[in-house]
Amino acid sequence: MIDAVDRILKEREAAGIWLGSIQRHRLLQLIQRYRETVLWDGASGVTEPGASIVVLNSATAPRMEMLVRSLHENSIVIIPFGENPAFDFLKSKLHAYGSMGSQGPTAPHHIWWGGVKPLSVPTGFHRKEETLFASLFRSGFINEEKAAKLRMDLDRLGLDHMVEGPSPEILVETSSLPKIDFIIRQWERSNRPIFWIDPDARVCRHPLLPQSIGCDFAVHRHSSGEMETGVMFFHQTEAARALLDMWQGLTRDHANLPESFLLDQAWILVASQRQLETAWLPDTYWHPAGLAASHRNDVVLYDPVSRPQSPLEYFTLPFQQARRFGRHQAPEPHLIMRGVDGTRGPITVLVRDVLDADTQSVGSAVEAVAQAYASNAGGFSQMEVVLCAWNEDVEAVLKIEDDTWVLVTDPSERLQPDAFSRKDAFDTVRIASGGRQVSRMKYQFSSGRLKRGAKYRGFLKRPALPAHSE
Repeated sequence: MIDAVDRILKEREAAGIWLGSIQRHRLLQLIQRYRETVLWDGASGVTEPGASIVVLNSATAPRMEMLVRSLHENSIVIIPFGENPAFDFLKSKLHAYGSMGSQGPTAPHHIWWGGVKPLSVPTGFHRKEETLFASLFRSGFINEEKAAKLRMDLDRLGLDHMVEGPSPEILVETSSLPKIDFIIRQWERSNRPIFWIDPDARVCRHPLLPQSIGCDFAVHRHSSGEMETGVMFFHQTEAARALLDMWQGLTRDHANLPESFLLDQAWILVASQRQLETAWLPDTYWHPAGLAASHRNDVVLYDPVSRPQSPLEYFTLPFQQARRFGRHQAPEPHLIMRGVDGTRGPITVLVRDVLDADTQSVGSAVEAVAQAYASNAGGFSQMEVVLCAWNEDVEAVLKIEDDTWVLVTDPSERLQPDAFSRKDAFDTVRIASGGRQVSRMKYQFSSGRLKRGAKYRGFLKRPALPAHSE
C-alpha cells in the first residue's frame, strides 16, 4: 500500500507537481492506518471500508457529491493540493481532520484531509503525563470558583495541569498577551506539549485527540471559519513555537484586535512558510453547556452566556471565511519564500483564473513560480504566491498600497528560471505615474471572472504608502 502511494506521488512529480519530504512522510504515515489506498478517478464512487482516497483533481459538484455518499465511515479523503479553492465544495461535505502548510520550493502546496464522520482518537496506547493542561484566570470570586471547578475536572481525570492566576499583568491587561505569555512559559518550562483550556470551561473526558495524532497545533473551528481560542494544543515542535511567537508578536502590535483573529493571522503566516500540521478539533471539544442534548460524548463544555466578545469580531469574520475549508484566501498568500538580498523589496505572484483551469495546471504553475524564485530571486527580498478565483480576489491584491511588485499570471503559464532576474521586466520607467500601468497596458476588470484570453499578464508596482506621522 505504501509503495502504491509512493508510486502515485512520483508519477505526479514527473508531471511537475510534488510534495516536501515532511509532507510526504506525514502522508505515508497517515495512510498506514487504513486498509488500502485509492487514487480517485474523478467519476466513480469508493465503497471499500477503511480506505484512504487520494484526490488530485477536482470534478463537478454532482460527481464529488457521489464520492462523498459512497464513502465508508472509516475512510479518509486526502487532498495533496488543498490550497486550491476548486476543492472547497468537496471539503464542505466532509469533516476536516487536518492540514499541513507549505514551505519553500520543495513543498509549495498544502495538504488537507478529512472524512464523513468527526475526527476521533486512533487506536493505541497514550500516556496521560505526556501533555500539560494549562489555564490562567483573572481575579474575582466567580473566576476563581470556575477555575477551581476546572482543577477538579483535571484532577478527577488524572491529568497534569497548571491553572494559575491572577498575575499582576492579567489584573490590568485587556489584551490576550498575558494568556499567550503564560502558554509560552509553560511550553518552555515543562518541555511538554501544552493543551490550553479557558478557565471557565469544564472537562468531561480526557482531551486525548491532539496528543494521539501528533500534530503541531490543534484548534476548534466554528462554522464561520473563526478559530476558537478556548481550547488549543501546541506540540513541542519548531513549527508550533513559530506559531506561538508569531501570535505573540501580532498581539503586541495589535492589542485591540480579537485574539482569535490574531491567532488566525499568525496561522496564515506560519502555514505559508512552515509545514505546520494542524488538527481541526471536532465539535465535542467545544460544546455549549446547558443544552437538552446529552453530553455523553462531549470532551470540553463551555458556558455560552459568559463568553466575552470583542466588538471588532464581527468585522474580522470575513477575513477568516476560507478557514472553513482549511485554506488561505486572497489577498493572503499560501506560500511565502525569502530571498538572500532585498534590493528590490517584496514581490507577489498572483495566479488568476484558478477555477477555470484543472487543478494539476494550477499546481504546476505554483511549482514553477517557486522554482524560479529559488533559482534566482532577482534581488527580491520576499516572494508571495496568491491564488485568485474571482475579480474580487485580484482586486484585493492589487489595491494594497505597500510599494511592492505584483506579477499577474495564469495557470497555463510557467515562469522560467530567470523570471525574477530579468531587469527589463522591472524597469520603473515603464510604469506610468498616476495609474497602475504595466508594459503600457492598463489593468481593467469586467463584471465577471477575468477572461483567460485578456492581456492582463505583466509586472505592476504598487504605489508607496503615504508617510505616517504620529
